[in-house]
Amino acid sequence: MRKSDRITIAILVVLGAAAFIAIGVLTLLQVSEYIEFAIAMAMFVAILVGSYLFVITPQKQREEERDSE
Repeated sequence: MRKSDRITIAILVVLGAAAFIAIGVLTLLQVSEYIEFAIAMAMFVAILVGSYLFVITPQKQREEERDSE
């Protein structure tokens, strides 16, 4: 895994944790459901990007290794 991939994963972990905590706090404060939904969508996007990194990126690296052999 490249350094840029690790940095992206770290950012996504922080974003996901912040969204999780924010949803909990906003639920306790009884804030608008629209704000909770927006935060949930941000967490969903973070999960999708993280999945992309774990599924697609290793496949590209394997293809590059095959081409170099």
